[in-house]
Amino acid sequence: MIYSKCILSHYINNHINNDVNKMPYPDRTPHTGLLEAKQVYRPVRVKKAEGDKFTFESFLDFTDAGKELDCSYEITSDGEVIKTGKVDFSVAPRSTVEISIPDTSYVNGNSVYIRFIFTSKNSTPGADKGYQVCQDQVMLCEKSIKSSPVKSSKPAELIEKIFEFTVKAGDCTYVYDRRKGQLKSITFDGNEVITRPINFNFFRAPTDNDVMKWDWYGQHINDYTVKMYSSEAVREDGRVDIKVSQSFGWSIEYPFAKANVVYSIYDGGEIRIKGSVETSHKIEILPRLGIRMFVPKSFEDVTYYGYGPFESYIDKHRASYFGKFSAKVADMHEDYIRPQENSSHYGCKYMELSNADTLIRFEAAEDFSFNASEYTEEELAGKRHNFELVKCDSNVICIDSKMMGVGSSSCGPALADKYRLDLKNLNFYFFVSFSKK
Repeated sequence: MIYSKCILSHYINNHINNDVNKMPYPDRTPHTGLLEAKQVYRPVRVKKAEGDKFTFESFLDFTDAGKELDCSYEITSDGEVIKTGKVDFSVAPRSTVEISIPDTSYVNGNSVYIRFIFTSKNSTPGADKGYQVCQDQVMLCEKSIKSSPVKSSKPAELIEKIFEFTVKAGDCTYVYDRRKGQLKSITFDGNEVITRPINFNFFRAPTDNDVMKWDWYGQHINDYTVKMYSSEAVREDGRVDIKVSQSFGWSIEYPFAKANVVYSIYDGGEIRIKGSVETSHKIEILPRLGIRMFVPKSFEDVTYYGYGPFESYIDKHRASYFGKFSAKVADMHEDYIRPQENSSHYGCKYMELSNADTLIRFEAAEDFSFNASEYTEEELAGKRHNFELVKCDSNVICIDSKMMGVGSSSCGPALADKYRLDLKNLNFYFFVSFSKK
């Protein structure tokens, strides 16, 4: 039995959406929603105080938290663990206490965090001894470090044709289709690294909460066509810029968005995709703004510096923590029984995708989200049950400048403005580099 009420009547329209995707799955396996709730209701919380001190606050009503929980910590620098330790603490019910962690007095680096991990001190009917009850992470220092283009003595070569631009730079060759408005080929070291053209991505497979999905389909943000207004390629200092003006919409209808985009291909072979988007009055809520690319199946190894290891969104990342994580693309799918948007990772500084020979690195002007999947959004949106899903013949990579939250007015208040895309200020900046492993 897949959906609890499907057996009642073939005509009851509950097999489209039901309570099957709530906290635990039908087999009682907890999914990320339950992990999120557990962290939201955590019994102990930690905040940074002065110097090397941290404030521990207990939300227990009757018991000293130190009698129920053990506490350990790990300090990371640029995602790598540099120090671990244990904390002997005591916090009276509904009270706070300041704890000194001397190891934090001398840390220095670009991106340093401390994560406190609270585990069960004793076995109980609900949890074994050592079970992780909750966690809290505090930033100690954070500096913005971005990659820069590699200087090359050989300038990029531009080949301009009626219907396409070809730019050869370093070990990379880029081909831009002027009619369709998309990068249709990228080769590195003689090998093609994309299996389909790169397109801008505005759509996500609707979640159970995305009650506005019919507006998305009505404006065809899932299957838009591109209208090109202009394209030119110019040589700048150290790079070739392809400047594009285009719109996105359906057939002869008024477009839902217009964009001015600059593809900057540097002499060393890196590419920067930068631009702005102006939406029409037809769009009230846009689910995402980013690019989508399809890569060969051999690109299966993912490393990212952001919120993980669980799926994370701007309004749903309590269960995750900020760090450096690695996974296979095949293992990054959250298998909701009703297929939908899943397994995005929020707040990333960078993401690396690689096969045996080549590494592709993605960065952005600000923290970004990404998704690496064996399924397309169209496949997830078009199937009612997870066993119906068909894997794509390529791995699907979505890099998002912004992704809206996953909460909505489905069964509560409308999604707060701070979790939405600001339609009056839609800008994007992606920096992509290629290197040999």
